[in-house]
Order: sequence, then C-alpha cells, then structure tokens
Amino acid sequence: MTRQDQSHDTTAWMQAVLASDQDLLAQILRAGVQALMEAERDEYVGAGPFQRTAKRQTQRNGYKPRQLRTRIGTLELRVPQTRDGGFFPTALERYQRSEGALISALAECYVQGVSTRKVSAICEELFGETLSHDTVSRYAQELDAELAPWRERPLEEEFPYVLVDARYEKARVDHRIVDVAVQVAIGVSEQGHRHVLGVAVAMGETRTTWSEFLGSLVDRGLRGVRLLASDAHAGLGEARKEQLPGVPWQRCQRHFLMNALEKAPKRLEDKLHERLRKVWDESASYEDARAALVRLAGDLEVEHPDLAEWLEVAGEETLSCFHFPEEHWLRIRTTNGNERVNQELKRRSRVVRIFPNPESALRLTTALLKEWHEDWVTGRRYLQMAPLYEAEGRRDGGGPAAPPLESAA
Repeated sequence: MTRQDQSHDTTAWMQAVLASDQDLLAQILRAGVQALMEAERDEYVGAGPFQRTAKRQTQRNGYKPRQLRTRIGTLELRVPQTRDGGFFPTALERYQRSEGALISALAECYVQGVSTRKVSAICEELFGETLSHDTVSRYAQELDAELAPWRERPLEEEFPYVLVDARYEKARVDHRIVDVAVQVAIGVSEQGHRHVLGVAVAMGETRTTWSEFLGSLVDRGLRGVRLLASDAHAGLGEARKEQLPGVPWQRCQRHFLMNALEKAPKRLEDKLHERLRKVWDESASYEDARAALVRLAGDLEVEHPDLAEWLEVAGEETLSCFHFPEEHWLRIRTTNGNERVNQELKRRSRVVRIFPNPESALRLTTALLKEWHEDWVTGRRYLQMAPLYEAEGRRDGGGPAAPPLESAA
C-alpha cells in the first residue's frame, strides 16, 4: 500500500467516525493502542504476517476481546495472542499498572464504606458493578506482587546526585484519619539519567523513619553519592548524617527562601527575596556566592541582627552546589524536580482523598513512580555527567555522547 493510499484510508476512517455517534478521541486512542499491540506482537513473533524467516519464534494465534477502561471512556480492544501464550502487550500492561493502582485504592474505599459519593460513583463507572472485598484483595495482591520487587530492587549503578523529599497523604489507621509521609528519593546516575531510587510511606518525618528510608537505600547498594539535596527537616538531617556520613549536603534553595521570608518582617520580604535570588543566580563561584551572602547579612546586621546571623550561618548550607560543575547547578541546587513529581502524584491521588490504609497509598505511588522511572531511564538524559568526571580527573563514567537533555522547566 502506498503512502497516498494509507493517507486516503486514514482520512476516510476519520470521516466515518465523525459522521457517526462515536467519540473521536476514544476511537483515535483505540486505534493507536491497537497499532502498538500489533507492532509489538510482530516483534515478539520475529516475523510479519505470512512472512517466512528463520527469526520466527512462534505463531500468531488470533485475538482476545478485552475492554480497557480509560478516563475518556471504555475502549473495545482486540488483544493479539501467540501460540506459545507468552505475549502480552507492554503498552497495555504499563497503562493497566498505574490505572490498576488507582482503581484499587478507589475500590478499597468503596468496599470499606469510607468513600464519598463521588468516589463511589467513580468506582461504579470504572467497574460497572458492585465490588466485593475478595475481588479488591485479589486485585491488590496482584499489583503488590509486581510492585514490591521493583521497589526493593538492587541499586547497581553509582548515583552522584541524590534528592530526597516527602509529601503527605491522608490515610485511615486504626479507625482514625492520619497524615502519612510519602518519602521519595530520586538519583542521577553515572550516565546522567534520573532514577527513582526508593519510595516508602511512614508515620511522619522523624529521625527513625528517615533513617530507615535512607538505610534501605544503602542496604540495596546506594553508593558513589557526591551530593544529597533536601530541605532542612531536623529528622532528615540527623538521619542523613547517620546513614550517609561525610556526604556534602545541599539545602534546597527554594525551601530556604520560604524559611527566610517567614523570619523577615513583611516590609522586608520583597527586598530579601531579590537579594537572595542574586546570591544564587548571579554568582560565578562559591567564593562569589559566599561574599554576596556575607554582604547581605552585613546590610541587615543593625536593624535585624537575628535574621542577619541566621542568613550568614544557615545560608552557607545552600551554597554546596557551587563546589560542583556550573552546568549542574540548576538541577542540584533545589529539590524542585521532586516537587514536580509530588505535584503530579497529588493530581493523581486527589480523587482518592483519604486512602483506606497506608499500603494503598504506597501501592498507587509506587505504580506511578515505576512508570515515570521507566520513561526517564530510556529517554533523554537529565544531566551531562562529563563535567563532573573531568573535574574529578576521571575520563570514565560519562558514557558516549548524549542525546538532548530534558528541559529544565
């Protein structure tokens, strides 16, 4: 078939859909998912339809009808089968994993009778029927069997940069609604890709919970850390010194700025914001940044001595990034990358509102992070690592020439 014939067929198909009562977006998504599954089966089989080749691994074996419930409606799919029974489309599998965790959380709420009418309505729409406790438990166990090994996998590479942060979700514990901390660690590997290193749900941010979290990363093989970035939570600081002694710490500049503005008189907020941004954004070296910070503290000494002393002492903690290659400063001086992940997690978990238990929150978070992790490690590099290794006098570790970097937005 020529390109012109394919274009004509596509145009005719779209015109037919538009002329019908079908949802165009749903039909486009269905056609796209179907095409991806067909292409993946061809690769799995090792040959195209009716093609004779020595690379063939198995035979096609028709299709199995299956419904895929999405946010734009239910898609009627024909899932390709193979004679050996070992093929299942990756696209469908990955989509179902994150959707499955969300559905599982919603379903648990529904079955236990703790959901709002809105959540109940969503469950009914997703499943089309009332859910039993056994069904929900079986679904959750299947997800856990896949997600737990990934969450506990060995960390086989070195990760020069590690960024950790936590956000809070509401969950039911012993018939009470409590805030649970969702801890997430993201690392930049020797090859410059971001990895989700770990995720856990804990009863708050204490030295014990952070020590257990960081300790689990070390036990799984975390090594080669040159810099750890985080906010200044006391429990995290103590755990960091315990589990990663000697590793330089970068205090998140964004969190520090918020802390500074809280300490300053309201009439001083705009000026302080501007001066701190200049310290971080316009300095060409650690020495320049340190001198600018000292000048700022000196200008405030007479009228605001306590604020000036705090800025000079605590502000030093925000300058660790200047000891690393300038090309990396934007990425490692804050935990903004983690914050963007947290915002997306919140957007996806907002529909649940109150998780029926901490395990449900961990399940959904893990499923989403696993999906993003797979995109990160196979996509564009987050950082070019060669400047770091050159600064260390090494020529290894940077790998081959990298494709374009991810946007810093």
